[in-house]
Order: sequence, then structure tokens, then C-alpha cells
Amino acid sequence: MVVNGDPQDGLDAAHRARAGYRGEWHPLLAAVEGPVGTWTMTAPDGGRYAVIRMLRIGGETGYRAVTWAERSPDRQLIGYYRPLRAAAAAAHRRYLAGHGPRGLPAVGHAPARR
Repeated sequence: MVVNGDPQDGLDAAHRARAGYRGEWHPLLAAVEGPVGTWTMTAPDGGRYAVIRMLRIGGETGYRAVTWAERSPDRQLIGYYRPLRAAAAAAHRRYLAGHGPRGLPAVGHAPARR
């Protein structure tokens, strides 16, 4: 690769990079896997707000999303979904709804693990 000392090359490269950049974020990026087939939705501060589990029923795969709580009986069902992306999006919408002006019941949100 040839390196050119012309500053305009750097400016042109930056412009091309920005023009092709699509800043799309999906809630699936907030999902931390572990153990296998289980994802914990994690807020930017490290707190957990939902759990998604893979289910296999009658040869079909789907996902169950629930609010996060330390004890399983304290969790609330968010829903059942076929694609993982849909389960993550629904869990994230529920999390955001607990922070908005309508004030749905707050979902479980645990402090970050240290």
C-alpha cells in the first residue's frame, strides 16, 4: 500500500467513511450471552434489565423474554418471539418504557456486577 503525504487524501478518506457509515444500533447489541441459549440484556451502566431464553418446542426454535430479577418467580413475562432480534427489541422497548413519561411499571434493573 502506498502512503501519500497529501492531507487531502486523509480528508477524502474521512468523507468516504462518513458517507458510508450507517449508525444503526440494535438492542441485540445489549444482549450478553451465557450460559448457552440465554442472553441477559444489559444497560449502559452494566445493570441487567431482561433475560431471553431460547426454547425448542415441537422442533421449532423461539425465544422467551422476561424482565430481569434475581429470583425467577419475580420476573415478568414480556413475550414469546420467533427471531432473537424481535425478543431483544421487545425487551429493550419494555426497559425504555419504564424510563418514559407514561411510567409503565419499572422492570427489574440490577446494579452492575463487580
